[in-house]
Amino acid sequence: MGTLNWRFPRLDDGEEHGINDGGIATFKGSELYDNLAREICQNSLDAKAPGESTVVVEFKSKSIKKADYSALVGLDEIFNECEDYWSQKTEPKLRNFLDEAKNKLAQEYIDFLVISDYNTKGLSGAKADIREKSVWRALTHSNGVTQKEQGSGGSYGIGKNAPFACSSFRTVFYNTYALEDKVKAFQGVARLVTHFQKGEATQGVGFYNNTNDKKPIFEEDLCLLRDQFERTKYGTDVIIAGFKKTPTWAADIEKAILSNFFVAIIEKKLKVEIDGQVIDDKTLEGRLKYYSDIEKREESKEKKISTIMEFYSAVVAAEEIRPGTIIDQNDVVLYIKKDDKYSKSIAEMRSIGMVVRTRKSHIFTRYAAVMIVQGQRLNELLKNIEPPQHNKWDPDLIENDPEENKRVRKIRSQLISWTNDTIVDCCRTETPEDLDLDGVSAYLPYDEDDQSLGTADEEDKSPDAENRIGDSQTNRIKSRTVTLTAKKVTGNRKENYDPHNEGHGGHGHGSGGEEDPEGQDKVKAPVPGEKSVSVPKVLKQRIMQVASTPTYRVALVLEEDCPVAHIAIKAIGDDGTKEKITIKDYKFEKKRYQVNSSQLLLKDLKGNKLYEFFLTLEYYEKMLLELLVY
Repeated sequence: MGTLNWRFPRLDDGEEHGINDGGIATFKGSELYDNLAREICQNSLDAKAPGESTVVVEFKSKSIKKADYSALVGLDEIFNECEDYWSQKTEPKLRNFLDEAKNKLAQEYIDFLVISDYNTKGLSGAKADIREKSVWRALTHSNGVTQKEQGSGGSYGIGKNAPFACSSFRTVFYNTYALEDKVKAFQGVARLVTHFQKGEATQGVGFYNNTNDKKPIFEEDLCLLRDQFERTKYGTDVIIAGFKKTPTWAADIEKAILSNFFVAIIEKKLKVEIDGQVIDDKTLEGRLKYYSDIEKREESKEKKISTIMEFYSAVVAAEEIRPGTIIDQNDVVLYIKKDDKYSKSIAEMRSIGMVVRTRKSHIFTRYAAVMIVQGQRLNELLKNIEPPQHNKWDPDLIENDPEENKRVRKIRSQLISWTNDTIVDCCRTETPEDLDLDGVSAYLPYDEDDQSLGTADEEDKSPDAENRIGDSQTNRIKSRTVTLTAKKVTGNRKENYDPHNEGHGGHGHGSGGEEDPEGQDKVKAPVPGEKSVSVPKVLKQRIMQVASTPTYRVALVLEEDCPVAHIAIKAIGDDGTKEKITIKDYKFEKKRYQVNSSQLLLKDLKGNKLYEFFLTLEYYEKMLLELLVY
């Protein structure tokens, strides 16, 4: 048995540790609880014990009387020493941190969040030599080190910082009972700043352990705080001291669990309990509906849980389940469900069952889709290009290996393309061949076999066109010349009228106005005041896609000079409905411009002159498109 106390290694003329810890800062911000829930549950799923099917994770709030435990009382002196060391060079961020910590330490009871997992392996290696493999040391005594096995969720070894971001003291205690070596171990870790301890400057990271042999607190040691969290089953407790507790913490963590792990819960890989509220395969639908109903009642702008409810239905009541092959046979699967109220969203994840990202794919059938990577090789490849937050797949994380970067980029592109194309294939709506929806035929893509549409130009090239993932390349376009004549639009319209080139203007029930074939096209609003919109007459126009990229080539001829022209693109659905498409950027007269808007603006266009420009749209699926000029 040794003496238990806080110990911070000597600085010994090394680097000072300030308040700006990049690892902790990664997980701070508006998604604090979301980051915590993702990291904790992912780590627990990675640590599932052999023979177990369901990992159980419990979140419990707890208040502990500070005066009863030396580990908490000892923090008073440490924060005083931090304040003393930085008194002449403190910064606002450090001042705020010290003030918050000292105010909480001044209270009689300290808030804790205790996170415990079961049916897991625990943290082996607490008694291992420093050179031996130790999962315990990778968590408690390292930064940027991971000892996870192949197929796990994490790969950076800095996800462990998420609990520290939730602590006003940046202090976390670990308690484990390891299956592999049957060792029970307990230890506190404080990620603070350089300060004085017994007159000597220290490093910023310190440990509550046996100060004699610098070892964790084992079962034979007397530790009152450890006894508050005694374990009889294998697994690990992550105990956050000075928990940043808000009135909605439990609901926020529950929504994070629902949003990120609904597939793992459906598949009975994960069960979560938050202060008594159980989330498992039996309660999942009800909890999703509960929060979805709240979003609807409160008319929330971001209906996050409502979208997750769509994904849930796509998995449990899929209309289409499509396997796919990217690297190995059937290494990805896509669940799809159509509904006229769905948000056209896709959830993407690896086999662990945690959502990496959600996105939209623009087709006119409304749907929800869930893509799950199943193959081991594809899982490993994607794991290696996930940042610490595990919220995207970024090939640029592969550095100093251009060939591997290129290979991974190509595979990621194939995965996304397969997902998009499969959704389009499953959601395609069949219509009679001779059905013309509101003039849609004027905008239909050309028919390769219809010679009346013109001759193909196999050598036509788009200058510095871009593919789906941004690689520069030269694309060949199989294009035919088609002339689309826009009709004049005259007469009175409502003030929110969206000018366009599809005709029919001036023939509705306006409150006045008449055609003037010789005059300028105008639309006048009777109220409020005199306002007008000039609609340029388009003699010829053509829009065609560059290969299968989101880049489109537009050719345009106006009848007369136009000082200002607005260009927009609408996609036409199978039912004739139209939606504007976001233009990300465009190239005009050898210059590229960033837009990220539903329209772009061109100036000083001359009449009877052919103008050609290239648009990069938000989506690249095959769509019927309408070119609007006003």
